[in-house]
Formats: sequence, C-alpha cells, structure tokens
Amino acid sequence: MVRKSNLVPTSAKNFDPRKQLCRNNVIVYSDYLLVKMEWSKTIQFGNRKLELPLVNIKDSPLCPYNAYNRMCTLVPADVDGPAFLIPQAKSNKILCYSIFQKKLRDILEMCGLDSSKFSSHSFRRGGATWAFHSKVLSELIQFHGDWRSDAYKVYLKFDLHDKLSISRAMAEEIPI
Repeated sequence: MVRKSNLVPTSAKNFDPRKQLCRNNVIVYSDYLLVKMEWSKTIQFGNRKLELPLVNIKDSPLCPYNAYNRMCTLVPADVDGPAFLIPQAKSNKILCYSIFQKKLRDILEMCGLDSSKFSSHSFRRGGATWAFHSKVLSELIQFHGDWRSDAYKVYLKFDLHDKLSISRAMAEEIPI
C-alpha cells in the first residue's frame, strides 16, 4: 500500500535516498521485514517515522519476505543505495517508475488481463481493499497505507456479497 514515490524514483537521476526506499530502510528479521520510512507525502518534515512490518507468508509466491531476500541475493547492492535495482552486465540500474510500470503491464498482459486498467496505484487500492476484506481495523488500514484522512475508503470495492450482508444484518434486527 506504499506510494510509488516512496519505492522508486521517477527517473534514475531523481533518486533521493531520503525519499525513496534504500536497502538500509529494510531490516530483515527471522519471520518478517521491517520497512522504515522517514519521508512520504504525509511526512515531509520528519515529524514522524513510518514502520511497516511485512510478514513471511510460508509457501506463497506472493510472500514479500522471500521475494525481498531472493532479490538481495540475486542483486547485491550497497546498503545505502536504492532498494530496487535491475541487474546489468557492468553495473546495476536503478528501477525507476516507468520501467516498473512497463514490467507490471507486460506481466498483466501475459496473464491475459487488460493492462490499461492497472497501474502501480492498483497495489495501493488493492491493498486497502484486501485489508478491509481481511477484517483489518480501518485505523490500521489507514496507518499501513500512510493516509492522513479517510480517503482510502474511496478505494474499497464492495461486491454483491458485501452489500447483501448489510441488508441481511439490518433485516435480522427487525423485531418480529
């Protein structure tokens, strides 16, 4: 649910270690990663720090813990350098937003999805929706996505099952 501006720069020239994620901002523990950020859209003056734990999801291809550790093994880098690099023959290249977006769209196309309906922001929107459907408290969703307001609620998708649950809950409270 992190903003793209915290993960990757708009271009390699725009990389700012105070703003984008560096390897030293990710601490690896035995069963989770702790991602630390001191700057974001809502933290511009160092008035607080955001610490987000990402747990190890055993046997899941979606596990951020395993993906990060595998990436660090395959693409070694300086701890104070960018967290995400693309291996090149002579030196690593900084992963910037345009490259990330293109790769995301290529993968979506390979999966048979309409890539024009997705962007890196889909992770923010989808993360908030997934957390909501996982019964995470709204305050924790707001914290994890670093939203200052309730703006994340506009991202939530409600399917027919959700809508029926409202109607059924209300119907159950009607005295007979």
